[in-house]
Amino acid sequence: MRRRLLFSRRWEPRPLPTWLLLLAAAAPAFGADAPAPSEFAWRATLELPAGVTLARVPLPVDALLRLQSSDARDIRVFNANGEALAFALSRPATGPLAPPPAITSSFPAFGLFSSAAGSAPAPGSVQVRVDEPTGRRTVWVQLDGTARPQAGAPAVTPVQAAIFVTRNEKRPLSAITVQADLPANTPVQVTVAVSTDLAEWSPLALRGRLYRFEGPGAPVNTTLEFEQPQRLEGRYLRLSWYGQDGVRVQAISGIVAQAVVPVARVRAALGAPAQTGTDTLDWGLNFATPLAALVLDAAAPNTLVPVRIEGRMDSAQPWRALGQTVVYRLGAAGAQTTNPPLALNSTPVRQLRVVAANGQALAGASLQLSVEFDPIQVVFLASGVAPFTLATGRANTPPAALGSATLASVVQGKLDDLPVAGLSGVVQLPYGAEGGWFAALAGRLGGRNMLLWAVLLLGVALLAGVAVALLRQVKGARPDSVDVDKAA
Repeated sequence: MRRRLLFSRRWEPRPLPTWLLLLAAAAPAFGADAPAPSEFAWRATLELPAGVTLARVPLPVDALLRLQSSDARDIRVFNANGEALAFALSRPATGPLAPPPAITSSFPAFGLFSSAAGSAPAPGSVQVRVDEPTGRRTVWVQLDGTARPQAGAPAVTPVQAAIFVTRNEKRPLSAITVQADLPANTPVQVTVAVSTDLAEWSPLALRGRLYRFEGPGAPVNTTLEFEQPQRLEGRYLRLSWYGQDGVRVQAISGIVAQAVVPVARVRAALGAPAQTGTDTLDWGLNFATPLAALVLDAAAPNTLVPVRIEGRMDSAQPWRALGQTVVYRLGAAGAQTTNPPLALNSTPVRQLRVVAANGQALAGASLQLSVEFDPIQVVFLASGVAPFTLATGRANTPPAALGSATLASVVQGKLDDLPVAGLSGVVQLPYGAEGGWFAALAGRLGGRNMLLWAVLLLGVALLAGVAVALLRQVKGARPDSVDVDKAA
């Protein structure tokens, strides 16, 4: 019997397709986190002066409101080819410059008195001219250390003012702290004036009011800031609190002004809050830029609300106390006084809460919130093809800025003396839309996780490609037939 047997010749694998080899070689590139200009939420074209290659540009407030990192790592400068340029971050002349500030010795208060009609001042007193809401009048003060008139002296009436001998203080002062008995829950408006002869007085501009609210943790303020540092050498200082009963001032101390005035902060108004309770307002922040200060403003006149400020990074964290202050708008139209900003010392938060310390309803106060940032400027080297682009606002971006000392070492002079670049052609994407779907996904997963997922998916694709190639080679193999004679 003849039996025909079929034998397949030995199969030999063919070389893998070229596209698979290229894909495998390019695997590391898929995980590299090299952001493109289109992935940033805020972009602007840099306008350089002619012939300038090393320049600086202060970040505008809209760019600061798009940062997604507390250390400003999501800043880049690109040329026209999309190549990232060398840059450094500079924070020009911001405080604090000499913490803690020096405090002067205490200056005791000398009370002012007005004699009864037709009577003479007590012996040893000094006449003082003061301006009151009702007009100028002459009163007297005893500078010999006695706080009250001598026994048997004519009847006198205390004046709501006090004199301080500050003539020997040679250092400039930025503020004064007041030691006083204050009425509870009532802000006290204080005016300050200086004189060299106790007759002619010059008013000084002040910020803030004195107050003492009752209750545990309630806000208290005993500091009054000068609008500009003041020199009191050779002068007397007068505090007045006309129309405010229950105030008794014992002494003041001065806060010595720092040698350099800090650069003005950048301010931005926030939108309307969410009212999560009758005494609670919440703001969600779309940026991670640290807050230097908060400015709470009451739109309604004759408003007075003690509040505490709380913050957190996300809803999973508990609220933590950031500070407390009193929000007020007091006085007649055109002469209203308001509360100063509340310093936060560059605190990064993503959610803010304002709570009335006394349970007062906040809806009627119409509170408006603004934030203040310390200024940031970008110093960059313009290399490659123009135009150049400044970009900010990309989550999970690795740091790329050089140390400011690196650029300073190649600059003749100070970085603050470099030419300033202008900005034009601003592009601002809606929140959450920066970079399209891929950048949004990268922002949610994070750069490291994105790399792992990219490598994993690439590996799966590579294995699938190998499997398909092998299957095609197996199907394409042609068997050879041979005859074999066997005895039945």
